[in-house]
Amino acid sequence: MLPILAIDWDDVKDRGPGVLLIVALLLLAFIVFRAVFPRLTRAAITRGARFADEETARRADTIIAVVERTFGIGLLIIGIVMVLDAVQVDVTAIITGLGITGLALALGAQALVKDAINGIFLLAEDQYRRGDVIKIADVTGTVEDITLRRTIIRDVDGVVHSVPNGSINVVSNYTRDYAQVNVPIRVAYGEDLERVKAAVDRVSTALRSDETYRDLITEGPASGGVESVGDQGVMLTVTARARPAARWQVAGELRRRLAEEFLKEQIKVPFPTTPGAPAEPEERPPPRTASAEGPQTPPTA
Repeated sequence: MLPILAIDWDDVKDRGPGVLLIVALLLLAFIVFRAVFPRLTRAAITRGARFADEETARRADTIIAVVERTFGIGLLIIGIVMVLDAVQVDVTAIITGLGITGLALALGAQALVKDAINGIFLLAEDQYRRGDVIKIADVTGTVEDITLRRTIIRDVDGVVHSVPNGSINVVSNYTRDYAQVNVPIRVAYGEDLERVKAAVDRVSTALRSDETYRDLITEGPASGGVESVGDQGVMLTVTARARPAARWQVAGELRRRLAEEFLKEQIKVPFPTTPGAPAEPEERPPPRTASAEGPQTPPTA
């Protein structure tokens, strides 16, 4: 017989205050947990970090969200068992059945167990957090949610990917600690490299002085040495360090300002020469016109 059919509803009325007390205590425990746990977690993570910043806050939010969800589900299961026991339902069979069912699920759904175990390690090792830009399982995007079973990522096209944690072997995090911005530039042969360096320095000074970017850049930009010399001219690399999430914003603005500065200073960049590309038109003399002496004789073939 199902447990719900074995309940003596007259007995439930008599034990109603006890059931209400259990529900009230469970709700109180959940409320206290949600009020205390986030504060303790944030304090512990902040104390262990070198300095409190946005990255530390994101790590705390990620751990808090996962633990609160897991705690809520566990509390709900405990509450159901306690309420059934309070109304004189034999919960021994239920607990035994849950244990056997759990064992069967563990044996039959090993992928789920693997996902959960890997999810615990991902959180414990702080490999990524909500809001980080990462690459996992050949998917690159922003982490929108993390649970013990799966990670939700939204890529640059707005597509949402659900990646099981058990399939994650390598994590590439683009937004951790700092971002290295490398912008390659090519100049034509014959350009004075000191003049090019001076142009890069002017762009660097202007970028660091801009109110929008000065807080995003922690080092540079600066022109490095010559990276290569080839048929496409001389290649140099302009490097900078920026805040993790500002990698692409700083790189895009740096390219724009370098292009404007090169155009202003008339620094020549090489043009690719590919087979089949149209050749530059040759200079031709102006067409002959009639003069005062009379019309010109057209050339003979």
